Amino acid sequence: GFGTKYANPATLPTGTCNGVAFSPASDAIAVGSDATPFILAYPWSVASGFGTKFTNPATLPTGTVGNNGVAFSPAGTAIAVAHTTSPFVSAYPWSGSGFGVKYTNPVTLPTGTGVGVAFSLAGDAIVVAHATTPFVSAYPWSGSAFGTKYTDPTTLPTGQGCAIAFTTN
Repeated sequence: GFGTKYANPATLPTGTCNGVAFSPASDAIAVGSDATPFILAYPWSVASGFGTKFTNPATLPTGTVGNNGVAFSPAGTAIAVAHTTSPFVSAYPWSGSGFGVKYTNPVTLPTGTGVGVAFSLAGDAIVVAHATTPFVSAYPWSGSAFGTKYTDPTTLPTGQGCAIAFTTN
């Protein structure tokens, strides 16, 4: 069952929280919200809970983070955020000291509001679920840059993407 609730972080998100992700090492937690700065991150420890909030990224996401809009790369060296305003996806280097300088946007942007984002299990691709057809956009990921957008699926989803994930096999 549930144990005792951890204490709230000293610096709370300023809006409604929409997406949450643990780093692969479980030593950080990132929270997306509907109010600026739109993405917050905290050190995390099972023993003590939330640490002091990391400094916000120098270049913030441009809008509300989607409900499934926060993901760490499998190696824990990058964090991606899907959001409501163009460029609809942002990615940052990640380290034990927090956010690095925002990576360059994809050349071909998702076509609408970013709702979900995920890295492939190998960390060599990133995919964004969004509100406008083709509803999903996928890119090669080099660990530090978006590659040229992959071709859209032959059979497109029939409606807005809400979440996205890669299979484990």
